[in-house]
Amino acid sequence: MNATLIAPSAPSGRFSSSGSYRIDGDDLTVELQLPTTVCGDLIAFAGEAAACEGTLTWYRYRALHAAYEGRLADPAYCEDSEYDRVCNPFTQVAAAYAVVAHVGRRAAEGFLDRALTCFDRIPAIGRVMRDGLMSPYAFAQAVLETANVVDEELLAAIDADAALRLREIGGLSVPRVAKTVRAAVVAFDPDAAHEARESTKASKQVIVAPLDADLSQMIVTASAEDAALSFESINAVISGVCEHDPRSVAHRRSDAALARLNGTAFTCACGRTDCMAELSDHAVAERCANVVLHVVCRKEILDGSDDSPAYLDGFGPISAEHARDIAGRADAARREVDLDDVAAHPHQTGNRYRPTAACDTVIRGVFGACSWPGCDRPAWKSDLDHVCEFNHDSPADGGATCPCNLNPKCRFHHLIKTFGDGWIDSQFVDANGVVWTEVTTPDGYTVRQQALNNWLIPELGHMQCRHGPQSSPGIIDPADEPRRTLTRTEAKHRARAHQRAVNRRARLAAEAASDAYWGEPSF
Repeated sequence: MNATLIAPSAPSGRFSSSGSYRIDGDDLTVELQLPTTVCGDLIAFAGEAAACEGTLTWYRYRALHAAYEGRLADPAYCEDSEYDRVCNPFTQVAAAYAVVAHVGRRAAEGFLDRALTCFDRIPAIGRVMRDGLMSPYAFAQAVLETANVVDEELLAAIDADAALRLREIGGLSVPRVAKTVRAAVVAFDPDAAHEARESTKASKQVIVAPLDADLSQMIVTASAEDAALSFESINAVISGVCEHDPRSVAHRRSDAALARLNGTAFTCACGRTDCMAELSDHAVAERCANVVLHVVCRKEILDGSDDSPAYLDGFGPISAEHARDIAGRADAARREVDLDDVAAHPHQTGNRYRPTAACDTVIRGVFGACSWPGCDRPAWKSDLDHVCEFNHDSPADGGATCPCNLNPKCRFHHLIKTFGDGWIDSQFVDANGVVWTEVTTPDGYTVRQQALNNWLIPELGHMQCRHGPQSSPGIIDPADEPRRTLTRTEAKHRARAHQRAVNRRARLAAEAASDAYWGEPSF
């Protein structure tokens, strides 16, 4: 049974829990509920009120798009006139907007271009911005990701698919929007991805430009994988300096890169006679040999029977052709992962705390980045964290070392979760096998989002866990309060488990209420 769901432009809508917009005739009214003096309310307002920027920008785009269409339809417009031959309608409208908005020509033309794209090329993604789900900056990134798609039917399919994904995944930071739209482009139009990749090869260059009286900047443009490998090789070089080196990490990278380019030795700058730096050619070569760049893809991609997207750690979705090219490099190593084996053996033999290499790879691959909302730290540069805390004294009574209870967190957010008071994170899999995470701030504000790459490893959410139920806090008897039977860490873990249970009950209640309100779908 085929069904088409059409969502008309509503005259009103809600872009956050504290704001909404309403159209009454020719009036657009945006309403924001001002916060109280409670810290949590103030932070929530500061974050949520930004959603109205997307709504207002969409209507600004609509106004400018209408002005452009009106200029095209104006009987006074004549392509044969001297003025209209020199300045087409696009240039004329942008020039007028530049004066009114107090911006330069380049900014005005860029704004008009995004306005036309919003209504003529990717209207469904534009409506995601209108509804306050993503920022104008994220929409601008979506415009760039779809710029090379020329087939109108493919573009319409990409627009619809990407908009649906964006409405579902939550946590629409600029990088998440860019990677989600890029995944749709690569999936629907691999030819556009190929053309974009080929056209950018001509952009490879080295630029040197002065910054100030003493410094110049060198910019090297290279393929995503070569740039990433070079950067990690530089990091491997500078990791050999001793702890007394006074330079910042950025300063060390600059010195190491120039030393490698110039063929000179990179040395520690501590100046001490007892320097313990490990910067010999052998030591540097050994560390550089351990640099690994991860690409996660379906097995069928490498044998050429599938052209679905792959994922390059630290970069995002890439085409199947790109993945095959990387796999064909002389320095590439191929490792296959069996999800059945991951389910049966998620942790190392003799160490229930450490996941196996296969389990580690699957978790990092399905998340793609730090699981904390707004963070885009690459998964393989993040720590792998037990969401429900692992009990080292009694592993069977704590959180399991299993894909259902593991996600990547950058070092900063790992420390925030572990040592910060009031931070709660949880992870669950819905009825469709989609992996979700939730983060609750100390003020009680919860943000929910999907794992970024559910599309890449959809089987993970349907994998049957072999462990028992996770530990629960139980009921605390007030009569026992005077006796301190828990350490501070144990008490924190118990409180978190209790809050996760509260969040879970609230989520299930909200889903049940939504189902009762909307009923069964009409298709």
